[in-house]
Amino acid sequence: MTNCAFYVFFKSSFLLYSVMHEEDNKNMGKGDFDMIQIKYDIVGSFLRPEAIKKARAEFKSGAITREDLKKVEDEEIAKLVKKEVEHGLPFITDGEFRRRWWHLDWLKEFDGFDTIHFTKEINGTSNEIELGTVTGKIFYDKNKVHPEVEAWDYLHRLASQYEGVTAKKCISGPNMILIDHFLQLGNKETPYYGRDLKALIDDIAKTYQEAILDFYDHGCRYLQIDDTSWTYLIDEKFLQKVEALGYTQKEVLNWFWNVSTKALEKKPVDMVVATHFCKGNFKGNPLFSGFYDAVAPVIADIPYDAFFVEYDDARSGSFEPWKVLKDKDALFVAGLISTKNPVLEDHDEIKKRYEEAKAVVGEQIALSPQCGFASVEEGNCIDEETQWKKIDLLVSCKDFL
Repeated sequence: MTNCAFYVFFKSSFLLYSVMHEEDNKNMGKGDFDMIQIKYDIVGSFLRPEAIKKARAEFKSGAITREDLKKVEDEEIAKLVKKEVEHGLPFITDGEFRRRWWHLDWLKEFDGFDTIHFTKEINGTSNEIELGTVTGKIFYDKNKVHPEVEAWDYLHRLASQYEGVTAKKCISGPNMILIDHFLQLGNKETPYYGRDLKALIDDIAKTYQEAILDFYDHGCRYLQIDDTSWTYLIDEKFLQKVEALGYTQKEVLNWFWNVSTKALEKKPVDMVVATHFCKGNFKGNPLFSGFYDAVAPVIADIPYDAFFVEYDDARSGSFEPWKVLKDKDALFVAGLISTKNPVLEDHDEIKKRYEEAKAVVGEQIALSPQCGFASVEEGNCIDEETQWKKIDLLVSCKDFL
Protein backbone atom coordinates (compact mmCIF):
# COMPACT_ATOMS: atom_id res chain seq x y z
CA MET A 1 0.00 0.00 0.00
CA THR A 2 1.14 3.56 -0.61
CA ASN A 3 -1.68 5.44 1.10
CA CYS A 4 -0.86 8.00 3.78
CA ALA A 5 -2.69 5.87 6.30
CA PHE A 6 -2.84 2.17 6.89
CA TYR A 7 -6.11 0.47 6.16
CA VAL A 8 -7.21 -2.81 7.59
CA PHE A 9 -9.82 -4.64 5.59
CA PHE A 10 -12.88 -6.06 7.27
CA LYS A 11 -16.13 -7.48 6.01
CA SER A 12 -18.95 -4.93 6.36
CA SER A 13 -20.60 -7.20 8.91
CA PHE A 14 -17.58 -6.87 11.24
CA LEU A 15 -19.64 -6.29 14.36
CA LEU A 16 -22.59 -8.45 13.30
CA TYR A 17 -20.77 -11.61 12.42
CA SER A 18 -22.81 -14.50 11.07
CA VAL A 19 -21.63 -18.08 11.38
CA MET A 20 -23.53 -18.79 8.16
CA HIS A 21 -20.76 -17.11 6.17
CA GLU A 22 -17.83 -18.51 8.15
CA GLU A 23 -16.17 -20.43 5.33
CA ASP A 24 -16.73 -17.62 2.81
CA ASN A 25 -15.09 -15.13 5.17
CA LYS A 26 -12.08 -17.37 5.80
CA ASN A 27 -11.36 -17.67 2.10
CA MET A 28 -12.22 -14.17 0.95
CA GLY A 29 -9.58 -11.85 -0.51
CA LYS A 30 -8.81 -8.41 0.86
CA GLY A 31 -10.55 -6.70 -2.01
CA ASP A 32 -13.89 -8.03 -0.76
CA PHE A 33 -13.78 -6.07 2.47
CA ASP A 34 -14.73 -2.59 3.57
CA MET A 35 -11.98 -0.52 5.12
CA ILE A 36 -11.43 0.65 8.68
CA GLN A 37 -8.72 3.21 9.12
CA ILE A 38 -6.26 2.74 12.00
CA LYS A 39 -4.48 5.93 12.97
CA TYR A 40 -4.14 5.43 16.72
CA ASP A 41 -4.85 2.62 19.13
CA ILE A 42 -4.25 1.45 22.69
CA VAL A 43 -2.23 -1.56 23.76
CA GLY A 44 -4.87 -3.10 26.01
CA SER A 45 -4.77 -3.01 29.81
CA PHE A 46 -6.08 -0.30 32.12
CA LEU A 47 -5.59 0.36 35.82
CA ARG A 48 -7.93 -1.81 37.87
CA PRO A 49 -10.67 0.20 39.61
CA GLU A 50 -11.05 -0.15 43.37
CA ALA A 51 -14.22 -2.22 42.97
CA ILE A 52 -12.26 -4.85 41.04
CA LYS A 53 -9.39 -4.88 43.55
CA LYS A 54 -11.82 -5.26 46.45
CA ALA A 55 -13.78 -8.04 44.75
CA ARG A 56 -10.64 -9.98 43.80
CA ALA A 57 -9.35 -9.76 47.38
CA GLU A 58 -12.70 -10.97 48.70
CA PHE A 59 -12.77 -13.83 46.20
CA LYS A 60 -9.23 -14.87 47.16
CA SER A 61 -10.22 -14.92 50.85
CA GLY A 62 -13.38 -16.92 50.10
CA ALA A 63 -15.73 -14.13 51.11
CA ILE A 64 -17.47 -14.07 47.70
CA THR A 65 -18.03 -16.62 44.93
CA ARG A 66 -16.55 -16.60 41.43
CA GLU A 67 -19.98 -15.63 40.11
CA ASP A 68 -20.02 -12.63 42.49
CA LEU A 69 -16.58 -11.63 41.21
CA LYS A 70 -17.69 -11.99 37.59
CA LYS A 71 -20.67 -9.71 38.23
CA VAL A 72 -18.37 -6.97 39.54
CA GLU A 73 -16.01 -7.48 36.59
CA ASP A 74 -18.90 -7.24 34.12
CA GLU A 75 -20.11 -3.98 35.68
CA GLU A 76 -16.67 -2.39 35.73
CA ILE A 77 -15.84 -3.49 32.18
CA ALA A 78 -19.10 -1.98 30.92
CA LYS A 79 -18.13 1.29 32.63
CA LEU A 80 -14.65 1.11 31.11
CA VAL A 81 -15.93 0.53 27.57
CA LYS A 82 -18.31 3.48 27.92
CA LYS A 83 -15.42 5.65 29.07
CA GLU A 84 -13.14 4.46 26.26
CA VAL A 85 -15.78 5.46 23.73
CA GLU A 86 -16.40 8.81 25.44
CA HIS A 87 -12.67 9.56 25.26
CA GLY A 88 -12.63 8.95 21.51
CA LEU A 89 -11.06 5.49 21.21
CA PRO A 90 -12.26 3.66 18.07
CA PHE A 91 -10.76 0.35 19.26
CA ILE A 92 -11.67 -0.81 22.74
CA THR A 93 -10.61 -3.58 25.14
CA ASP A 94 -11.88 -4.89 28.46
CA GLY A 95 -8.80 -3.47 30.17
CA GLU A 96 -7.75 -7.03 31.08
CA PHE A 97 -9.83 -6.51 34.22
CA ARG A 98 -10.37 -10.26 34.65
CA ARG A 99 -6.65 -11.09 34.70
CA ARG A 100 -3.92 -11.38 37.31
CA TRP A 101 -1.15 -11.52 34.69
CA TRP A 102 -1.10 -10.15 31.15
CA HIS A 103 0.13 -13.49 29.78
CA LEU A 104 -0.39 -16.44 32.11
CA ASP A 105 -4.17 -16.19 32.48
CA TRP A 106 -4.45 -16.81 28.75
CA LEU A 107 -1.84 -19.57 28.58
CA LYS A 108 -3.64 -21.47 31.34
CA GLU A 109 -6.45 -22.05 28.83
CA PHE A 110 -4.23 -24.73 27.23
CA ASP A 111 -4.06 -28.35 28.25
CA GLY A 112 -0.46 -29.34 29.02
CA PHE A 113 0.46 -25.98 30.57
CA ASP A 114 0.52 -24.82 34.18
CA THR A 115 2.41 -22.37 36.39
CA ILE A 116 4.81 -22.53 39.30
CA HIS A 117 4.36 -20.04 42.17
CA PHE A 118 7.24 -18.51 44.10
CA THR A 119 8.48 -15.28 45.68
CA LYS A 120 11.10 -13.11 43.98
CA GLU A 121 12.71 -9.79 44.80
CA ILE A 122 12.25 -7.24 42.00
CA ASN A 123 13.42 -3.63 42.32
CA GLY A 124 14.02 -4.07 46.03
CA THR A 125 10.61 -5.48 46.95
CA SER A 126 9.33 -9.03 47.45
CA ASN A 127 6.77 -10.11 44.84
CA GLU A 128 4.54 -13.13 44.27
CA ILE A 129 5.59 -14.53 40.90
CA GLU A 130 4.38 -17.26 38.56
CA LEU A 131 6.30 -18.84 35.70
CA GLY A 132 4.83 -21.10 33.06
CA THR A 133 5.84 -24.70 32.52
CA VAL A 134 4.93 -27.47 30.10
CA THR A 135 3.26 -30.35 31.97
CA GLY A 136 2.19 -32.60 29.09
CA LYS A 137 0.95 -32.55 25.51
CA ILE A 138 -0.12 -28.99 24.70
CA PHE A 139 -3.42 -28.52 22.91
CA TYR A 140 -6.49 -26.28 22.76
CA ASP A 141 -9.82 -28.01 23.40
CA LYS A 142 -12.47 -25.97 21.64
CA ASN A 143 -15.21 -27.93 23.39
CA LYS A 144 -14.12 -26.83 26.86
CA VAL A 145 -15.38 -23.69 28.56
CA HIS A 146 -12.72 -21.04 28.05
CA PRO A 147 -12.98 -18.00 30.36
CA GLU A 148 -10.96 -15.90 27.90
CA VAL A 149 -13.42 -16.68 25.09
CA GLU A 150 -16.34 -15.87 27.38
CA ALA A 151 -14.59 -12.60 28.25
CA TRP A 152 -14.32 -11.84 24.53
CA ASP A 153 -18.02 -12.59 23.97
CA TYR A 154 -18.97 -10.09 26.66
CA LEU A 155 -16.66 -7.39 25.28
CA HIS A 156 -17.93 -8.02 21.75
CA ARG A 157 -21.53 -7.54 22.87
CA LEU A 158 -20.63 -4.29 24.62
CA ALA A 159 -18.79 -2.94 21.57
CA SER A 160 -21.77 -3.70 19.31
CA GLN A 161 -23.79 -1.13 21.28
CA TYR A 162 -21.59 1.71 19.98
CA GLU A 163 -21.51 2.76 16.35
CA GLY A 164 -18.08 2.80 14.73
CA VAL A 165 -16.38 1.04 17.64
CA THR A 166 -14.39 -2.17 17.25
CA ALA A 167 -13.47 -4.59 20.03
CA LYS A 168 -9.93 -5.94 20.19
CA LYS A 169 -8.92 -9.12 21.99
CA CYS A 170 -5.42 -9.27 23.49
CA ILE A 171 -3.69 -12.57 24.25
CA SER A 172 -0.09 -13.50 25.02
CA GLY A 173 2.11 -15.13 22.41
CA PRO A 174 3.51 -18.64 21.95
CA ASN A 175 7.08 -17.63 22.69
CA MET A 176 6.17 -17.01 26.33
CA ILE A 177 5.78 -20.77 26.84
CA LEU A 178 9.29 -21.40 25.59
CA ILE A 179 10.89 -18.48 27.41
CA ASP A 180 9.49 -19.55 30.78
CA HIS A 181 9.98 -23.30 30.52
CA PHE A 182 13.46 -23.37 29.01
CA LEU A 183 15.10 -20.05 29.77
CA GLN A 184 13.49 -18.78 32.97
CA LEU A 185 13.17 -22.14 34.72
CA GLY A 186 16.19 -23.68 32.98
CA ASN A 187 14.48 -26.94 31.99
CA LYS A 188 16.22 -29.02 29.31
CA GLU A 189 13.27 -31.26 28.52
CA THR A 190 9.53 -31.49 28.97
CA PRO A 191 6.99 -34.10 30.01
CA TYR A 192 5.57 -35.90 26.95
CA TYR A 193 8.02 -34.30 24.47
CA GLY A 194 11.28 -35.07 26.23
CA ARG A 195 13.94 -33.15 24.26
CA ASP A 196 11.95 -33.07 21.01
CA LEU A 197 11.72 -29.29 20.69
CA LYS A 198 10.37 -29.46 17.13
CA ALA A 199 7.37 -31.54 18.23
CA LEU A 200 6.69 -29.12 21.08
CA ILE A 201 6.90 -26.10 18.77
CA ASP A 202 4.56 -27.78 16.28
CA ASP A 203 1.98 -28.47 18.98
CA ILE A 204 2.20 -24.96 20.44
CA ALA A 205 1.67 -23.56 16.94
CA LYS A 206 -1.28 -25.87 16.33
CA THR A 207 -2.74 -24.83 19.68
CA TYR A 208 -2.59 -21.17 18.62
CA GLN A 209 -4.03 -21.93 15.19
CA GLU A 210 -7.06 -23.54 16.81
CA ALA A 211 -7.45 -20.83 19.42
CA ILE A 212 -7.30 -18.09 16.77
CA LEU A 213 -10.00 -19.86 14.75
CA ASP A 214 -12.12 -20.21 17.89
CA PHE A 215 -11.97 -16.47 18.49
CA TYR A 216 -12.80 -15.97 14.82
CA ASP A 217 -15.86 -18.20 15.17
CA HIS A 218 -16.93 -16.00 18.08
CA GLY A 219 -16.79 -12.89 15.89
CA CYS A 220 -13.30 -11.61 16.65
CA ARG A 221 -11.73 -9.78 13.72
CA TYR A 222 -8.99 -7.88 15.56
CA LEU A 223 -6.58 -9.88 17.68
CA GLN A 224 -3.41 -8.64 19.35
CA ILE A 225 -0.69 -11.09 20.37
CA ASP A 226 1.50 -9.65 23.13
CA ASP A 227 4.99 -11.15 23.36
CA THR A 228 7.80 -9.62 25.42
CA SER A 229 10.07 -12.60 24.76
CA TRP A 230 11.86 -10.73 21.96
CA THR A 231 13.24 -8.13 24.35
CA TYR A 232 14.67 -10.78 26.66
CA LEU A 233 17.02 -11.45 23.74
CA ILE A 234 18.35 -7.89 23.46
CA ASP A 235 19.24 -7.66 27.15
CA GLU A 236 22.92 -8.39 27.82
CA LYS A 237 22.31 -9.87 31.28
CA PHE A 238 19.64 -12.22 30.03
CA LEU A 239 21.77 -13.22 27.04
CA GLN A 240 24.48 -14.27 29.49
CA LYS A 241 21.91 -16.55 31.10
CA VAL A 242 20.93 -17.93 27.68
CA GLU A 243 24.56 -18.74 26.91
CA ALA A 244 25.08 -20.30 30.34
CA LEU A 245 22.19 -22.65 29.54
CA GLY A 246 24.00 -23.72 26.37
CA TYR A 247 22.00 -21.76 23.79
CA THR A 248 22.78 -18.87 21.46
CA GLN A 249 20.73 -15.77 20.69
CA LYS A 250 20.37 -16.88 17.07
CA GLU A 251 19.16 -20.34 18.10
CA VAL A 252 16.46 -19.02 20.43
CA LEU A 253 15.36 -16.40 17.88
CA ASN A 254 14.88 -19.27 15.46
CA TRP A 255 12.60 -21.03 17.98
CA PHE A 256 10.55 -17.88 18.32
CA TRP A 257 10.31 -17.21 14.59
CA ASN A 258 9.24 -20.79 13.88
CA VAL A 259 6.51 -21.05 16.48
CA SER A 260 5.19 -17.51 15.84
CA THR A 261 5.07 -17.99 12.06
CA LYS A 262 3.44 -21.41 12.26
CA ALA A 263 0.88 -20.08 14.77
CA LEU A 264 -0.48 -17.77 12.06
CA GLU A 265 -0.66 -20.31 9.24
CA LYS A 266 -4.46 -20.70 9.47
CA LYS A 267 -5.26 -17.05 10.18
CA PRO A 268 -8.42 -16.07 8.26
CA VAL A 269 -7.78 -13.35 5.68
CA ASP A 270 -10.45 -11.08 7.14
CA MET A 271 -8.94 -11.20 10.61
CA VAL A 272 -6.30 -8.67 11.60
CA VAL A 273 -3.61 -10.06 13.90
CA ALA A 274 -1.20 -7.55 15.41
CA THR A 275 1.67 -8.07 17.81
CA HIS A 276 2.90 -5.91 20.66
CA PHE A 277 6.13 -6.12 22.60
CA CYS A 278 7.98 -3.91 25.04
CA LYS A 279 10.88 -4.27 27.47
CA GLY A 280 8.79 -5.60 30.28
CA ASN A 281 6.31 -3.75 32.45
CA PHE A 282 6.09 -5.13 35.98
CA LYS A 283 4.20 -2.64 38.16
CA GLY A 284 5.48 0.11 35.87
CA ASN A 285 9.11 -1.00 35.92
CA PRO A 286 10.97 -2.16 32.79
CA LEU A 287 12.63 -5.58 33.02
CA PHE A 288 15.05 -5.46 30.08
CA SER A 289 17.19 -3.00 28.14
CA GLY A 290 18.84 -2.89 24.75
CA PHE A 291 18.20 -1.95 21.15
CA TYR A 292 16.05 -3.75 18.58
CA ASP A 293 18.73 -4.24 15.89
CA ALA A 294 19.16 -8.00 16.42
CA VAL A 295 15.47 -8.87 16.67
CA ALA A 296 13.69 -6.48 14.30
CA PRO A 297 14.51 -8.38 11.06
CA VAL A 298 13.29 -11.63 12.62
CA ILE A 299 10.06 -10.18 14.00
CA ALA A 300 9.31 -8.28 10.78
CA ASP A 301 9.49 -11.56 8.86
CA ILE A 302 6.49 -12.96 10.77
CA PRO A 303 3.22 -12.27 8.89
CA TYR A 304 1.59 -9.99 11.44
CA ASP A 305 -0.62 -7.20 10.13
CA ALA A 306 0.67 -4.64 12.63
CA PHE A 307 3.64 -4.25 14.97
CA PHE A 308 3.19 -2.26 18.20
CA VAL A 309 6.70 -1.31 19.35
CA GLU A 310 7.83 0.52 22.50
CA TYR A 311 9.60 3.83 21.84
CA ASP A 312 8.76 6.04 24.81
CA ASP A 313 12.32 6.90 25.85
CA ALA A 314 15.99 6.75 24.87
CA ARG A 315 16.25 3.09 25.94
CA SER A 316 14.71 2.07 22.63
CA GLY A 317 17.31 3.75 20.42
CA SER A 318 16.58 4.87 16.86
CA PHE A 319 13.81 3.68 14.54
CA GLU A 320 16.35 2.41 11.99
CA PRO A 321 15.93 -1.31 12.81
CA TRP A 322 12.34 -1.09 11.56
CA LYS A 323 13.19 0.10 8.06
CA VAL A 324 12.70 -3.58 7.18
CA LEU A 325 8.96 -2.90 7.36
CA LYS A 326 9.02 -0.13 4.77
CA ASP A 327 8.13 -2.32 1.81
CA LYS A 328 5.90 -4.75 3.68
CA ASP A 329 2.11 -4.72 3.73
CA ALA A 330 2.10 -4.13 7.49
CA LEU A 331 1.61 -1.32 9.96
CA PHE A 332 4.27 0.03 12.32
CA VAL A 333 2.65 1.39 15.49
CA ALA A 334 5.00 3.74 17.31
CA GLY A 335 4.58 3.48 21.08
CA LEU A 336 5.59 7.03 21.93
CA ILE A 337 3.42 7.70 25.00
CA SER A 338 4.61 6.21 28.28
CA THR A 339 2.20 4.33 30.52
CA LYS A 340 4.87 4.11 33.25
CA ASN A 341 5.95 7.73 33.60
CA PRO A 342 3.28 10.04 35.11
CA VAL A 343 4.74 13.06 33.29
CA LEU A 344 2.46 14.00 30.40
CA GLU A 345 4.29 14.12 27.08
CA ASP A 346 4.31 17.21 24.88
CA HIS A 347 2.03 17.00 21.83
CA ASP A 348 4.56 18.65 19.52
CA GLU A 349 7.39 16.42 20.72
CA ILE A 350 5.28 13.35 19.96
CA LYS A 351 4.63 14.74 16.50
CA LYS A 352 8.36 15.23 15.98
CA ARG A 353 9.14 11.65 17.03
CA TYR A 354 6.29 10.32 14.90
CA GLU A 355 7.70 12.06 11.84
CA GLU A 356 11.14 10.62 12.61
CA ALA A 357 9.63 7.14 12.65
CA LYS A 358 7.64 7.81 9.49
CA ALA A 359 10.79 8.82 7.65
CA VAL A 360 12.18 5.35 8.40
CA VAL A 361 9.20 2.99 8.11
CA GLY A 362 7.16 4.83 5.47
CA GLU A 363 3.53 5.85 5.25
CA GLN A 364 2.07 2.78 6.99
CA ILE A 365 2.38 4.06 10.53
CA ALA A 366 0.14 4.70 13.54
CA LEU A 367 0.50 5.88 17.14
CA SER A 368 -0.06 4.22 20.51
CA PRO A 369 1.14 4.16 24.11
CA GLN A 370 4.23 1.99 24.58
CA CYS A 371 2.38 -0.58 26.70
CA GLY A 372 -0.76 -1.12 28.71
CA PHE A 373 -1.39 0.64 32.01
CA ALA A 374 -1.54 -2.55 34.08
CA SER A 375 0.32 -5.60 32.80
CA VAL A 376 -0.28 -7.11 36.23
CA GLU A 377 -3.30 -6.45 38.43
CA GLU A 378 -1.40 -4.06 40.73
CA GLY A 379 -0.96 -1.66 37.81
CA ASN A 380 1.66 0.93 36.96
CA CYS A 381 2.75 3.72 39.28
CA ILE A 382 0.38 6.33 37.92
CA ASP A 383 -3.16 7.29 38.92
CA GLU A 384 -6.37 6.99 36.93
CA GLU A 385 -6.55 10.71 36.24
CA THR A 386 -3.12 10.60 34.59
CA GLN A 387 -4.09 7.44 32.70
CA TRP A 388 -7.00 9.20 31.03
CA LYS A 389 -4.94 12.32 30.36
CA LYS A 390 -2.55 10.05 28.46
CA ILE A 391 -5.48 8.63 26.49
CA ASP A 392 -6.74 12.13 25.71
CA LEU A 393 -3.24 13.08 24.55
CA LEU A 394 -3.20 10.07 22.23
CA VAL A 395 -6.55 11.01 20.71
CA SER A 396 -5.51 14.67 20.36
CA CYS A 397 -2.64 13.57 18.11
CA LYS A 398 -5.07 12.66 15.35
CA ASP A 399 -4.55 16.20 14.07
CA PHE A 400 -1.24 15.11 12.54
CA LEU A 401 -1.83 11.39 11.98
